[in-house]
Amino acid sequence: MGRKRKRYTSEEKVKILREVLEEGKSISSVAEKHKIHPNLVMGWRKQLFENALQTFEIKRTDITEKAKEKKSKELEDKIRNKDNVIAELAQELLELKKKHPGLK
Repeated sequence: MGRKRKRYTSEEKVKILREVLEEGKSISSVAEKHKIHPNLVMGWRKQLFENALQTFEIKRTDITEKAKEKKSKELEDKIRNKDNVIAELAQELLELKKKHPGLK
């Protein structure tokens, strides 16, 4: 029968990586201690650093939502203002046409 692979939990992976990153032990010695291949430890380390950006990203959706709402309101106000200007110009044009029927 084939040997089953051991599945490592996130906590186990972090514990093993701490030995390398915080305690300064070599990958090969840590791998030997835990009876795993060094490439596995290196893969976990690579994965840790590739996903590190997500840890430091701002996840304050309330702030971004407020900013989007503010921008949306500003744009709506701008459109409303333009609509008012267009309505005034149209009204002036109608009045001019009434005063001067020869204009087209």
